[in-house]
Amino acid sequence: MNKILKVVKPFFVMEEGDTFELAENGREYNSSVSAEHHESNDDNGEVTARYNASYTISTDYAETLEQEGYLKAVEPEKTSNFVNVFDEIKELVDGYKHELSTIDDDMADMPQCLKVERQTVLTNLVTVLEYLNSLKK
Repeated sequence: MNKILKVVKPFFVMEEGDTFELAENGREYNSSVSAEHHESNDDNGEVTARYNASYTISTDYAETLEQEGYLKAVEPEKTSNFVNVFDEIKELVDGYKHELSTIDDDMADMPQCLKVERQTVLTNLVTVLEYLNSLKK
């Protein structure tokens, strides 16, 4: 049973894109429906009508509506901020090693002192990252 169902085909007061959310009791789906209607009337000015309503359906009825194509289950978005540090370290080491292997071509037009400095920095970065990667057990 999915937590959120989305209306894909209008029915009753529900419009396409509206959603139902599984209630805490697990036996029904609730949806809040709200709308606003504005009309201009030259004689009396602007007329505004608003309504808010809640619409509840049972899980059995929701299942039927889903089978008939009125509702569609919405999969929750995966919001994981997890980053495997060791994978990141491996990518950095690979990148720095590649830079080291092409340093002669990349810095052919540069003074030798800049090449040596870049090579030293990259070598030190690789050394530190490999040490950190060795801490993985």
